[in-house]
Amino acid sequence: MKKSFIGIMILAGLVTGACGSSSESAEPVSETSVTDTPPAAETGEGEQELTWFIDDFEGASAESQATGKPLLIDMYADWCGPCRVLGEQYFTSNEMYPVLSRFVLLRVDVENPDMKSLASRYQVSAIPCVVIAEADGSEIDRIVGTTPTVAQYIAKLEGILDRIR
Repeated sequence: MKKSFIGIMILAGLVTGACGSSSESAEPVSETSVTDTPPAAETGEGEQELTWFIDDFEGASAESQATGKPLLIDMYADWCGPCRVLGEQYFTSNEMYPVLSRFVLLRVDVENPDMKSLASRYQVSAIPCVVIAEADGSEIDRIVGTTPTVAQYIAKLEGILDRIR
């Protein structure tokens, strides 16, 4: 009995750690962690930043149609730890820039009442969930969760791009 209780507690801790926490103390993702600066803009260190549409599927879809680039739709929630890692560390990584620049980028807060229908449309049941889609919203592929390294996440995105180009 004691061993099963300890096992349950360890499992609960792992699940809580993997999915973040919904407590008030969870730090929300700031809008500056994934920037909306135009792609040609340079930061002080000479790094380029990417344009992200925030909860604006129509705007991102129009940009995708105009540029011919597929959509990368990042479905996230502020309380989700892995979502914060993806948004604050992976998507802002210098090594991620070349692959992300090949997409029209959209961040969708699945907790935003206006965005729940989009999350439902893509049947998002776990986050982070990155949906790769055509300009009309037709899903091409998706990545659920994160990878141990940025390089592995890049490889997944490049694999998707190779299949659709």
